Amino acid sequence: MKKRDLIHYCGAAGIFVLVILMLLYLANNSIPPANKDIIISIVGVIVGSLSVVIFSLIGKNPEEVAQLQSKVDSQQKHIEVLVKQKDELESMLITLQNTLIDNMTIFGSSLFDTLNFTDKNLKNK
Repeated sequence: MKKRDLIHYCGAAGIFVLVILMLLYLANNSIPPANKDIIISIVGVIVGSLSVVIFSLIGKNPEEVAQLQSKVDSQQKHIEVLVKQKDELESMLITLQNTLIDNMTIFGSSLFDTLNFTDKNLKNK
């Protein structure tokens, strides 16, 4: 584990413990009516940030997830390009094979006809 990750993990755990202690304190003590709205707003903001803290504690950093997702998307595009190139090469190979077969057939039949013709001429003499 990197030092930076360890610091983030400890900070997230500290904030989580702080929120739990604050909620326990507020559960046992009453809030004066003059400060009630301010304290409820502050507690709401702190509790709202718990999702990021929990993701850090369980190892899911949102930035890391976004980075990995972009890497996956890049790899998918790369795979699509490679598949397209493979299909083009396969098509070129099939065309080359057909051309070779056609040329060999033409050459083979003319060579065969020439040999056959010479054999007939030699037999006739």
